[in-house]
Amino acid sequence: MFGPHFLENCRNIKSGGVTIVALVFAAFILRSGVVAQTAYHDPKGRFEFQIPDGWSAAPDEGVDQMIVRKGAVQAIIMVSQQNKSNAMTAKEAVDETTKEFQTQCPTTRVRKSGAVTLASEQGIYTLMTCSDLKSPAVAETSAVLTNNTVLVAFTMISPLAVYYANLSTLDGIRDSLRVAGAKSTAAVSGTTDSKAMTELDRACTVGALAQEDCARRIGIVLGQEAKQEKSAQEAAKGTMYHDPTGRFSLQVPEGWSAKAEGDDGALGVQLRSESSWINVMPADPAKSASEVVLNQEHKVAEKSNSNRKVPFGISGLVQIFGNGLEVTYDDFNASTGQGDPIESFISGVGNISGTDRNFLLLVASINAQKKEEAGAVFLSVAQSIRLLAH
Repeated sequence: MFGPHFLENCRNIKSGGVTIVALVFAAFILRSGVVAQTAYHDPKGRFEFQIPDGWSAAPDEGVDQMIVRKGAVQAIIMVSQQNKSNAMTAKEAVDETTKEFQTQCPTTRVRKSGAVTLASEQGIYTLMTCSDLKSPAVAETSAVLTNNTVLVAFTMISPLAVYYANLSTLDGIRDSLRVAGAKSTAAVSGTTDSKAMTELDRACTVGALAQEDCARRIGIVLGQEAKQEKSAQEAAKGTMYHDPTGRFSLQVPEGWSAKAEGDDGALGVQLRSESSWINVMPADPAKSASEVVLNQEHKVAEKSNSNRKVPFGISGLVQIFGNGLEVTYDDFNASTGQGDPIESFISGVGNISGTDRNFLLLVASINAQKKEEAGAVFLSVAQSIRLLAH
């Protein structure tokens, strides 16, 4: 694919007076790694991210970066402190990596560029393809220079044939990346498309799906989103609940009731509609909203003696930013004690700035017969939360 070796002998390249490592990629040579089911924490305390079930993660040999992979699909993560007076920019990093791809694969073609949220800040990305007859592939490289002058680079590589199938997981790894000291947490401005639509657009752009298949899938997603939007609008017609202790407020969906739990609501609130419920409660101490979710899922697995891997959902953790908050959640199928199917959610909600470690934990169980409404109702509650100063 992109060269005869995976991360060949690295060359130091000068760009604007800053020494960087040129990444030379080839996706199909495997190295042994350590399979992990939970968060990876950099030993130097610089960053952390989630490793999906069935994927391996290992430091690169000779280069200060992490390689996360499953078969021929991989993500490369680099976090490098820059000199404030002469820092490499995100554009320089993306351009340099793009040149490396073009050097290794003469048929490399840039398909799309734009803005992306990386390490909770707004960065840039370039999406490209290599049309090698024996191994057509897709590569996407993104970078951001954080407010504390840390250069973050994230590159994903996949054979074209399995790109779309792995795109959600690759995006999940990227979206879970957290860098120490980063303060800015703005999602990409002007982006209105859903995650599903964004991934479809990228897959169609690189030719991973046939045109007819693209049109069909886009129609399905638009139809599903229209139904969810309608459900969300109906849920938003409800009333406001104000935590008696002054910690938070939220919107109670129309047709749902709210009951404070514990003395004066000390244990939070339960929202209920028939057999469906959403519990909102203070979370145990955690460093991030993602950690809130994973901690709770470990407790559930231990209590139920389940062999289910964390995170429970097949798509991994999903993160949403807005209204000054980060909402991280996992969506998965479960069943009641009587064996009835339910749609389950576990979520952590916290201040988007990362300076306030007071997180809320949301645990929801919604009748599976209302599957189309479940996500919209749950997210309408989670995104309506306002953490109050106290």
